[in-house]
Amino acid sequence: MIKVVKKGGDIKLRFFSIFLSLFLGACVSTSKEPVEVNQTPSSRFDLYDSQNTLPITVDSAPKTAEEAVERAKGEERLGHLDQALYLYVQALDFNSENAIVLYHIARIHSIKGNVQLAYQTYSEALAIDPLMMMAHAGLGLINMERRQHADATKNLHMAVGLDQARLAQLKTTELKEEFYQLDSDSPLRIYNALAILYDLDNSHEQARSYYELARLKAPNSALITTNLGYSYYLSGDISMAEHYLKQAVKEDPSFNRGWSNLGLVYVKKGQYLRALSTLEHIMSPADALNDLGYFLMLEGQYEQAIAFFKQAIDRSPSYFDQAQKNLKRASMEFEHRK
Repeated sequence: MIKVVKKGGDIKLRFFSIFLSLFLGACVSTSKEPVEVNQTPSSRFDLYDSQNTLPITVDSAPKTAEEAVERAKGEERLGHLDQALYLYVQALDFNSENAIVLYHIARIHSIKGNVQLAYQTYSEALAIDPLMMMAHAGLGLINMERRQHADATKNLHMAVGLDQARLAQLKTTELKEEFYQLDSDSPLRIYNALAILYDLDNSHEQARSYYELARLKAPNSALITTNLGYSYYLSGDISMAEHYLKQAVKEDPSFNRGWSNLGLVYVKKGQYLRALSTLEHIMSPADALNDLGYFLMLEGQYEQAIAFFKQAIDRSPSYFDQAQKNLKRASMEFEHRK
């Protein structure tokens, strides 16, 4: 189900797919059962999660920065984020100016949802190493999540620029127009995120150059293909939008955003029953009726939206509240435009 939001930029953003995570890993857990450790707390106690006080479960204090980092990586692989964070912060006692360690601390805080601490620590890392690509990326994604799009664009543009400079120096990939093709170390999600920001700024051709660059690296990514399709939708090229969105749901039939955006395309084409059938791939009939009404409301088709909201209410009494709110809004808009 899609809820109504008021700001135009926020509405558009809801139809993009963003991979915000800055790590790849298995299950993640945090330890909340502390065990005493005979050691002095780190001098950077401020970088711990304020909700999780010392001591943390560790066997012994690390004796070198290298040992602390290796043990932290091991704990992180096991999904023990609190222990990993503890050990990364301990590593700073051996070298407080270690930008890479600060980056890892920021990344874990980002995973744990400690946005302010993540932002602070990414910034510290960049103060030491202004050319740290993934620290710029981390700040960019946080700013994007906060809807601070100008700052996010600046951060992500810097990250992409640093990656392109790295690729140019390596000379292992082909230059395609103005970009080097991406390699296995290129942060695909950052190119995708920057493209989204250009689309939100109505710079659709520029956005699509980044999507296409990412697709060369990940041609079967339903996420990137969906965003490319929605980019064409935003620029009014409904035929190309339908082409790529069909391709996206073929690449991954379980990718919900592809189906919902394809539903938008059929609404734009006036094929409402086809839109309803498309939405029913990923939701109940009542939800599909409500979302179809919402899409029609976005298009200014208030009379048709009212009809679908009423059907949603009739189909599912338990769904009465959200559909009723949407019906009320659509009815007010319809009366206002008479």
